[in-house]
Parts: sequence; structure tokens; C-alpha cells
Amino acid sequence: MVGRKRAPADNPHPAPDEAVGADLNEIVAYNLRRARELRGWTQEEAAAALEPLLGQRLPQASISAMERAYEGERRREFDAHELLAFALAFDLPLVWFFLPPPGDHRTLQRTSNTVGELYGLVFGHADQLGPVYERLRQLGVDEPDQAARTIEQLTGQPSPARQTSYRQRRKQLLLALLDDYTDGVDRAAEQIGEFFDHLRQVGVRGLVAEELNDADYLPQPDPDTAAPEPEPRG
Repeated sequence: MVGRKRAPADNPHPAPDEAVGADLNEIVAYNLRRARELRGWTQEEAAAALEPLLGQRLPQASISAMERAYEGERRREFDAHELLAFALAFDLPLVWFFLPPPGDHRTLQRTSNTVGELYGLVFGHADQLGPVYERLRQLGVDEPDQAARTIEQLTGQPSPARQTSYRQRRKQLLLALLDDYTDGVDRAAEQIGEFFDHLRQVGVRGLVAEELNDADYLPQPDPDTAAPEPEPRG
């Protein structure tokens, strides 16, 4: 039996010896147990939830053996349909079953990657997302924001495509605002020109008199320069 380390307080399941390479099936086994505990189910209840998806009722001992594959020497290989059944039965995304257990620093068998690097392998790095976007487009997810949301849900990080889309939308918005602003300036300039033309015609007092509808504000004739009144004929 391989020696066990003391489990961290937030991880009640002991991590296997770091000298032994990790099998990815062990990671699935670990997360299967965490999923069952998350839902608060017994192993019998988990078997009942899986029955319609697997087409058979697994005995409690089988569920127990699956979960112990992380802690023991006996390995249990999971197939793709079983992973799908786990995701549907426990109402969790498939990625849940590949998340690295806390405190497990082993190297994945026949690779140079550690268990902790499963994040990058599962979610993908930024330079790997191009083919993912292409597959999404093939599936009909071709609207930039929709594809970006899908990638962000997978990776938990802002999508580079969303950033590009944001820049494009921001530029379009600024151009649209500029067009509106230019139209507004043109209209304002025309109105200002008409205002000053009228101001030159009626003067400041005339303009105020028009606005207030009060003739008292109209310019009064200068008595020294006013034309003499015509003398009455007689």
C-alpha cells in the first residue's frame, strides 16, 4: 500500500504519494466522490440517480470502488458515456470531473504535466482558442458575443474575442456618435448664422424687444438728430 499524506483541512481525502504518477481516471474518481458529497447523497442514492443513464443499477459496492480509486491501488477506468452520466446525474458540467484535487502535486502518468496543470489542459490556453472558435462557428455559434460568452464559461476568463469585439463595437459607437455630432454641429452652425444675420438687421435692442414682445426695448430716436416734424399746411 502506498503511504498517504495528511489531508488538508479543506480536503478531507488524502492525496496519494507524489512519487507515483497520477492516472487521469483517479482524478475522475476523486471528483465523483466530491460531486456526491456536494449533492448530499449516499452511495445508494447516487446509484439510483445514475441508473437511468447507465441502463443498470450499480450496487453500492461499485460506487464505493469507483470513489476509492483515487485513494487506493486498484484503478477504475471510466468511459466517455459514464462521464456524461455523471455530469447529468449530478447536474454538473463535464469539466467538474477533471478538476485537480487540492494538494495533489503528482505528475500525470507518461507526461511532464502535473495534476495542478489540469486547469490549462481542460480549459485551454489563449493560443489554443482559435480552433475552439472555429468549431463553435461550425455549430452555429458565430455571433461574436455569443462565442465569447461560451469561451468565458469554459475558461472563467475574459475572452480575447470579446476584447476585440469590444474594441470594434466601441469604434463603431464612436463613429456613430461622431456622425451625429457632426450633423448637430452643422445644424447649429446654420442656426447661429441665421441668428447673427437677424441680429445685424434688428440690433440687440430689437432682438430683446422681439423676445419680450415689448416695444419699450426698441431703440429710441435721438432728439438732436431726429428729423423735424413737418409743419402743418394752412
